[in-house]
Amino acid sequence: MEKTPIEIQKLFYRPICNEEEIDRIFNIQNAQDYLLKLRADTIVDHMRLFRVYRNKAIEQGDKWSLEKSFESDHFVNFKNRLPPDLKQNCEDNITCGNIFSNEVNGFIFPTKFGIITTISDSMRYFIEFMNLGLLNFTEEVPQHVRLNALRIAIRVMLQTEALDFKMDPRGIIPKVIQKEMYHTYPFQAQFLAGHEYAHFLLGHLDNTKIEQKHLFKAMFKSQEDYRKIGAYTVSQKHEFEADLASITLPNYTDVEKQFVYEYALLWFAYLAIYEAIEDYLVPPIGYQTHPSAISRYQNLLDKVPKYKGFNVKYYTKELPDIVDKYRTFFIEDIGYHCDSYEMYGSAYLDVPNTKWRGKELIDRVDYY
Repeated sequence: MEKTPIEIQKLFYRPICNEEEIDRIFNIQNAQDYLLKLRADTIVDHMRLFRVYRNKAIEQGDKWSLEKSFESDHFVNFKNRLPPDLKQNCEDNITCGNIFSNEVNGFIFPTKFGIITTISDSMRYFIEFMNLGLLNFTEEVPQHVRLNALRIAIRVMLQTEALDFKMDPRGIIPKVIQKEMYHTYPFQAQFLAGHEYAHFLLGHLDNTKIEQKHLFKAMFKSQEDYRKIGAYTVSQKHEFEADLASITLPNYTDVEKQFVYEYALLWFAYLAIYEAIEDYLVPPIGYQTHPSAISRYQNLLDKVPKYKGFNVKYYTKELPDIVDKYRTFFIEDIGYHCDSYEMYGSAYLDVPNTKWRGKELIDRVDYY
């Protein structure tokens, strides 16, 4: 019997979705279904992402769920620490969860099924490779490996790094260092999730101020940006307010607040290094909606009350000096090696057959 057009379309989703998810994609009833379709469409339309998720699905077999493969803990953890009335307001009005996008950012946008907020999974890669480049570890990391890690992180933000780290991890990182470099991400993601919720709770969202933003940017100049959504835009003043509220609204323990606050500062320090490169490559024109990472860093530094044990010297002097050092270094580096930043593909921690790289992996030979 000849398949109907709908049955043929479903075949494209079957390698990465279970049957219940496919039915939801073709019969959207709520914001969760809408978000699931956004995730699935982005993956199905990009072969490298499709291969990543197809491999994940094969590994998990009958237990696989595309929806459950995306993180939402940072959204849940933030909501769970809000006062009960604010938590309920968020749960009643906003659907949340990560999405796979090469736009390293958070989104909050309206749909006919309600408001959705997401964070890109690619943000994890940016943070973790920046950590490998800049943090202190219990084991030594060679300087050339650190610089290559920073280059990978920058390429992720420039959207020129292939997002297939699960299959091709870019090198061999000792387990003890892996654990340390992964430590900051949950708290940074929680801060960013809180930032998006704060826009809602503070009344910043205005349906008359919608801007088309892409979930997945074209990988080649000949292509158009892909799958745009109408996202809320907010003022610079509101961005500062949401940053602060993300830390002050929740009822955090002292330890939780310390981690969220200090790692938020670290996030803006990392972002400031990237922004210098972005401004060098594409100088900004006109009014910018988002304030600079440096100004957002300073806003938190000025307005979050200091607590016992806060390392004032590190965050007011040492970390800003590190940022300035690497802003200068990478602007010069990209000036001499622009192609290595703009060319789409994969960068690595070291050359093949070394401790930090291992053997060279061949696409579709060593991994699918």
